[in-house]
Amino acid sequence: MKRSIAALCALVLVVLAAAILAGPVEEVAQIAGPRLKAFQEGDVDGYTAAFADNAVLNSSFSAFRIEGKEAIRAYITELFQMYPRRHAFARQQAMRAYNDDLVISNSYTMLNATDQQGKVTAFQLRSSTTWAKLGGRWQIVDSHTSRLPVAP
Repeated sequence: MKRSIAALCALVLVVLAAAILAGPVEEVAQIAGPRLKAFQEGDVDGYTAAFADNAVLNSSFSAFRIEGKEAIRAYITELFQMYPRRHAFARQQAMRAYNDDLVISNSYTMLNATDQQGKVTAFQLRSSTTWAKLGGRWQIVDSHTSRLPVAP
């Protein structure tokens, strides 16, 4: 019994130490992770929650940038309606912290999007997302996604 209690106390201390020692990259990763699931499930609020009120989104599906959280929410809602089913697989993810309140993440993504007629289109994408800690909360302030060039 004493060993179990000691092991439990040690586990609690390790978990607490990990939380205290987590840096900006780890903090952003905890927030960013569930966004992929929200995207695939069509959860607009879950996907857009991390955007700052004055965030900017440059999407390969739009000719012009989308400015502001509400405009981004409307854009994502329309995108989810156009492609009711989506499956994304990210690879070569990289996150870099430049100080305690700025993180840049980059990745390549294979997106299979199914339109309302059931046609599946594969998109090879690259993205860059800038996270800033504003008012003690990590938020996306700029996000850019573009299609990879087609190899000759």
